[in-house]
Amino acid sequence: MFFRKNKILSKQETADIIVTQTPTDMDGFNEFMNTIKTLCGVDLEPKRDITLQRLGIFAKDRRIQTFKDIVGMIRYDSELRQDILNLVTVNETYFYRELPQLKDVINYAKRLGDARILCAPCSSGDEAYSLAMLAYENDIPQSALTILGIDINSQAIKSCMDSLYNDRSLHRLDTFQKEKFFIKESDKFAVKKAILAECEFKILNIFDDAIFNLGKFDIILSRNMMIYFDDIFRLKCVERLHRLLREHGRLYTGHADLVPYTPLYAKQFSCGISYYERV
Repeated sequence: MFFRKNKILSKQETADIIVTQTPTDMDGFNEFMNTIKTLCGVDLEPKRDITLQRLGIFAKDRRIQTFKDIVGMIRYDSELRQDILNLVTVNETYFYRELPQLKDVINYAKRLGDARILCAPCSSGDEAYSLAMLAYENDIPQSALTILGIDINSQAIKSCMDSLYNDRSLHRLDTFQKEKFFIKESDKFAVKKAILAECEFKILNIFDDAIFNLGKFDIILSRNMMIYFDDIFRLKCVERLHRLLREHGRLYTGHADLVPYTPLYAKQFSCGISYYERV
């Protein structure tokens, strides 16, 4: 029972105080960490302190009493689950990031004649639109290229569809490129999607079997995602991407990604760029 200024609080008032406090059940928090890893492969242990802080604020704002309650809600509340995934996943990128690699992707796509590309994850869309812009500059017909971006973060997918970017996202582009591919709208830059190859975006977890409904791809970019996985989930990731690739299709990963060995791929090199060819 709680007291305030010599007043005995009612059960409802007591409950209100409890649910507006930050949860303290560390067993529940550890269960949350394991649940997220099972759900999407992300190992949050290196960011344990900041995750604890963010999740505590999230629980307090939602009036959720314990971390264990959050774990239970993740299992049946799809809206809360999506909010949690948005909370713990990182989306930080920019246009023409690791440009030599992107150029190699487009050169290969041009040689194929028609190509289907998957960006997994696609973050806020910078990578997908960068590929479409490079395709335009290399005279690849719009109809010869389709680009699909998937991400577990719904806010990221919304950014992809809005296709509005700040100056920081465009810091690798020169003035001519900005004018060619964007329309200035106040302090934002809107992509001129009408002149580019089709870019489509979906909310999708790479570890959800619904991913296999997407069909086959000639090229997959999965850059800077596996850095958040342990060895088991890295291997699981590349095995699943292998199932999405057409014969001799290519998987491009980020420079910081640790790609586990598997006989499913042959590592290849092209003009200083490495990629993994489907065997």
